[in-house]
Amino acid sequence: MADKVRYYLEQSVPELEDLKVKGLFDKNEITMIMRRRTDFEHRITGRGSRPRDYLKYSEFENNLEKLRKKRYTRLSKVGLVDTKPNISDWAGVRRIMFILDRGTKKFPGDQQLWAEYLTYAKDNGAIKVVYKIYSRLLQLQPRNVDAWLSAAKYEFETNANAKGTRLLFQRGLRLNPESTALWLSYAQFELTYISKLLARRKLLGLLTESEQKKETDDMMILPQAETTLNLPDADMSMLGSPETNPALKGDVFLAIFDECVKAKGFDVVEKFLHLIDQFEDLDRDYLYSHVLNYIQREYPDDIGTAFIDITLPIRTSNDGLQLSVNKFLAYKAKNPNKELTNMFVNKLMQIDGNEKVKPLIQAIIKKINPA
Repeated sequence: MADKVRYYLEQSVPELEDLKVKGLFDKNEITMIMRRRTDFEHRITGRGSRPRDYLKYSEFENNLEKLRKKRYTRLSKVGLVDTKPNISDWAGVRRIMFILDRGTKKFPGDQQLWAEYLTYAKDNGAIKVVYKIYSRLLQLQPRNVDAWLSAAKYEFETNANAKGTRLLFQRGLRLNPESTALWLSYAQFELTYISKLLARRKLLGLLTESEQKKETDDMMILPQAETTLNLPDADMSMLGSPETNPALKGDVFLAIFDECVKAKGFDVVEKFLHLIDQFEDLDRDYLYSHVLNYIQREYPDDIGTAFIDITLPIRTSNDGLQLSVNKFLAYKAKNPNKELTNMFVNKLMQIDGNEKVKPLIQAIIKKINPA
């Protein structure tokens, strides 16, 4: 253990010498830094080490790095420091990552260590390190749904890598098919992706398929899984337009919907409808129609199917109010159901309307549900 501590401390000597030469820290401060590092190294290499020892060590180094940057900025403005890049400029960041890396290897089940490691790597733009962390985390904790969601979010929002994001969601679902959060996040990603893709193409005038081609590079190494899930091809073509490519109309989202309802049942249908509600720039009627056709085929006798059929015309606007009422009356004539009536009345009472619409809604409620 003493040899290991000595080895790690010796690695920091060139950095400390550079800090002293540049005048960023004096001799006493350098001695204090070495003393603190020695103490931390003994703690984390000892048998009784805990995850918080690594966190405290990284916190100390992080504060030290902030102080170094602050002094460097102040002194460089008046020409009192050598601005030529040297080891002390990057050693602090590397040391912090190394500490957290050692921590996650010794305590692979500690979520706070993983979170700190990921946050620090992301904050410092260390993309390859982030990929390495996620790859190792997902290999070690394939049932950690939050890790899959975090990795997919990073891949899409930070790296703009749709193919990589799709692969993450699909692999995560194959390992965690019971996770509603993964299903819904995957579905939301597909709608968000085509919405942004079509908006960007419209803005830039990218009309031909050759103009739309884009390559992607880095990928995470993901755990394998056997599954019976029938998920879309992760490498599907997204070229063309909604008229020529069904994927751009939302067919990928609909394939996810079909598989999720098959696995999770009717309870998730409303959650998918809520996702569709949020994308007014897409052909929502096309998506709503598929959902309705699916549940009418698979759940024809469920009261929820009738309610969705009745209320779809007023889901996003009041323009379909008459159609909605007509649908309700048709259901009522065929099979009177007090529960369905109460559900529809509650829905009507939630409608936000102007002074013209409110009296109309009250009249409709009185007609379909007389006291």
